Amino acid sequence: MIKEKKQTNISKKKEEFENERSENQENKILKMIFLIVGVVFLLIAGIYFYTQSQINFTYKNIEFQKTKIGEIDFYETKTLATADDGSLFGFRLRTKPSVLENIPFENVDELRLMKVNGYTYEDNKTFDCEGDGVIAMANLQRLFSKQGMSVLRDPNSGCDSEGRYNYFTLKYGSATEINEIGLNCYEIVIQGNDAQCQILPATEKLMVELYSRYLSIKQ
Repeated sequence: MIKEKKQTNISKKKEEFENERSENQENKILKMIFLIVGVVFLLIAGIYFYTQSQINFTYKNIEFQKTKIGEIDFYETKTLATADDGSLFGFRLRTKPSVLENIPFENVDELRLMKVNGYTYEDNKTFDCEGDGVIAMANLQRLFSKQGMSVLRDPNSGCDSEGRYNYFTLKYGSATEINEIGLNCYEIVIQGNDAQCQILPATEKLMVELYSRYLSIKQ
């Protein structure tokens, strides 16, 4: 009788041990499953946010979204402005906003929106740049017009000593940048030459700065 009780106790202990071991194994498996699910979730979330960061950009408080037309990448404004006629407008960039951010603009905080604006080209230069020059100036003129400002090419004019208008001179240089050379007077320095140059990044840098100021006034 005593022997049977001992055997029963041993069997119970063995059963309890087996149950405990089985439970521990199940817990380990569950922990592993939760860990794998967590890693997969973080991986998916990471890929999603990385993808979004390559599509959506914010620069100068303007939201841009990357789109593709044919083989060309564009960065289109999602933050729209209101024109004087009440219509909404924005524009497309060819240059990635993060690239524009790194283009120097001397004394940019002093850039003002003026009703009258003029520009000229460096002597004997066309700024064609495989057709980019035509696109760049058309985009710039459209933005000025939508913002209720005029911009005219006037090689016979120059900086105004009283700063009654903005005046921009496009010229070639070793690096793309915008320099202040007088009151409301700027040199848009473009890396390259008439055959190939960075006129789009240079003019698009100016466009973003003008648009940002226009938005701050209208909002």
